[in-house]
Parts: sequence; structure tokens; C-alpha cells
Amino acid sequence: VNPQPTLIDPPAGLLNGLNYVDQNTVILKLYAPEKNNIYVLGDFNEWSPSLAYHMNLSQDLKTWWIQISGLQPDTKYGYQYYIDGVQRFADPLSLRVADPSNDGSINAATYPSPYAYPTGLTTGFISLFETNPPSFSWQNDGYQKPAQKGLMIYELLVRDFVAKRNYQTLIDTLAYLDQLGVNAIELMPVGEFEGNESWGYNPSFHMALDKYYGSPEKFKELVDSCHGRGISVIVDNVLNHAFGQNPMVNMYWDAVNARPAANN
Repeated sequence: VNPQPTLIDPPAGLLNGLNYVDQNTVILKLYAPEKNNIYVLGDFNEWSPSLAYHMNLSQDLKTWWIQISGLQPDTKYGYQYYIDGVQRFADPLSLRVADPSNDGSINAATYPSPYAYPTGLTTGFISLFETNPPSFSWQNDGYQKPAQKGLMIYELLVRDFVAKRNYQTLIDTLAYLDQLGVNAIELMPVGEFEGNESWGYNPSFHMALDKYYGSPEKFKELVDSCHGRGISVIVDNVLNHAFGQNPMVNMYWDAVNARPAANN
């Protein structure tokens, strides 16, 4: 039996999505008006709804939140929101996700040490995080971008530009782009998109990088390597598109007419 949600506003200053408190604690915050009960499921509770993981609701009845403690640093965790007893969704603002349908076809050289999907315990996309993620050592953080009127931009799609379709091969190819005299690379969308092969204009998670091209750390290495050669990196982004895998589409969906609901 679902309890009545505890009506209490979240601590001030939190962003929607995942908020780190310390190496053992996070706070999750989800904007989801017109829902009745939301639980958090995850590796920390065996993917089962329980009263301890029933989310609080803000007093304006729009925002759900919960503090999760007792986490171990340097550990990969997955979580989902279980909404009104029928829907399991990854966080719309996930920085990393696990995709049970497409992750298996990404080779280990491109994305090493992937998260082990909890098959049999849940279904659908999963949000991923670590409470003490390793920091990236930027080598060219003093880089100064060229003036806008002086940009010489090379637009490319990682999937088609290099045969191995990953950031590492693109890093290894920067000398070629350097020789062309370009001082900016514009990447067609690299955010998490539908499937593995796409131009990227069908985003499913706007804040997460698609794993098909490599890890977030390897993406940072690409940016850093470009800056070391005096090359800017421009990322094409599609904020007004949200496709079928996107939680923001599916949380408010008109199944009869197969389109976003009127209250989406």
C-alpha cells in the first residue's frame, strides 16, 4: 500500500537530477507534477520499491526528491524512478545511462569497463553515477578560443569521419585536421541518441554522452587534445527534440493517439 507522500520542500540550491552531498550521500530531485507516488529503485535496494525509498514531494506538488545515504565511494550505482506503480524511467537529466538494448554491441576498446546491467531485476534505461568519480587532469586549461570572425570550422560526424567511430581514433587524426588549417571542429550531436548509429538529432538524454563514441573521459581527452593544437570544439545540440526513449516524452504520453499527452 502506497503511503501519502511526505510534503516537504527540498533543500535550497539543489538542481534537478543528481546532487552530490559527500562521498556517501546523494540527493535526487525530479520535476514530475501530477504523479501520485514515486520510488527510487537501484543497486542500493535490490531494485525493489520500499518505504525507505519513497520520494518526498514539494509543497507545490511538482517536485519529488530523496536523500540516499550509505553509499560506497568508487562504486558504480544505477537507479531508476518507479512512477505510479507502472513506469520505470531513468533520470531525464542523467549524465550517464545504461541501455540494455544497445550497449552490448559497443566494443570494449571504445567503451571499456561498462556497467553490468541487472538483468532480471529491472528493465529499461538506467541512470548511472559514482559518488567519488575520478577527476580529469586537464593539460590545456589555459586555452584561449579564437575570435568568432576568425573561425575556420570543420564539421564532422564521428560515426562517418573515422572507421573505428570513436574519440580515440579522432584524437589520433587531429594532425590531419591541423594541417588543413582549421581552428574549430564542430561535432554533430554526441548526446545520448536513439540506437547506436545516428546523426544525433534524435536525443533521448540531453545531458549524457552517447557511449557509441567512447567514454566521457575520452571525450574530455579529445577536447583537451584539440585545445593543445589551438583548435576549438563546438558541440551541436538539439534542445527542442525529444524522441521515443526520452523519459520526458514517456512520463506524459497519450498511448491512444501515440503522441505526447496534452499535459506533457
